[in-house]
Amino acid sequence: MITDDKTKYSLSLDDGFPDRVLKTSLYLSLMIIVCSLSYLSLMGTVSVAVGCFISLILYKMLWWMVQYAVRHKRSEIKGFFLKVSLVKYGIVGAMLLSFCLFCEVNVIALALGLGMVLIVLVMKIGSNLLVNYMNKSIKVSSQNIGGIPVNSSKKGV
Repeated sequence: MITDDKTKYSLSLDDGFPDRVLKTSLYLSLMIIVCSLSYLSLMGTVSVAVGCFISLILYKMLWWMVQYAVRHKRSEIKGFFLKVSLVKYGIVGAMLLSFCLFCEVNVIALALGLGMVLIVLVMKIGSNLLVNYMNKSIKVSSQNIGGIPVNSSKKGV
């Protein structure tokens, strides 16, 4: 996001952001699956696990498609996106259909698992915006406080 002088906060994502989202999503998914063992039935836990697995696979495929698009020509990208999207959603649809037909599905648990990457993305972007806002809005005086000099930088806290 491009900001001007009037904006108090900005969103800047570095190159490692997608990998950190994937790593955090994986760890949070594992934690949710382990916690669901004690609070849900076996099928509820399996529903959460399948939802998390599908969510992580979809995110990884999306990130792989974006990387491919950046490296190749524009004429090659449209056909590639169409082919990969059809294959991706066909496979995910078949996985969900077979899971729903052969297992007793807990829909809420499956939805929680499917939304895991989205939850992590919202938390990471929201925390990034909050930290940037707090860094810009908190002003520290450079005077001595109680005889101790305060060294403050322009970056903030």
